[in-house]
Amino acid sequence: MDPRTRAISWRKGPDPEYIRVATVDGQAWVIRLGDFPDEPMYTLLVDGEPVLEFDDWPPAWGRE
Repeated sequence: MDPRTRAISWRKGPDPEYIRVATVDGQAWVIRLGDFPDEPMYTLLVDGEPVLEFDDWPPAWGRE
């Protein structure tokens, strides 16, 4: 399943680089802000491992 299609309720992250956090199925999901435009805008980390890079915030994902 593409993680961008899941309805996720994000909370504010701990600092300006790690901007959103959530717990999904017992896993720590974190959004890291990239060095745009040289890198993708965002990277999704699951339990510390990068799993997805993207530029547009998925509509299914809420924001606080």
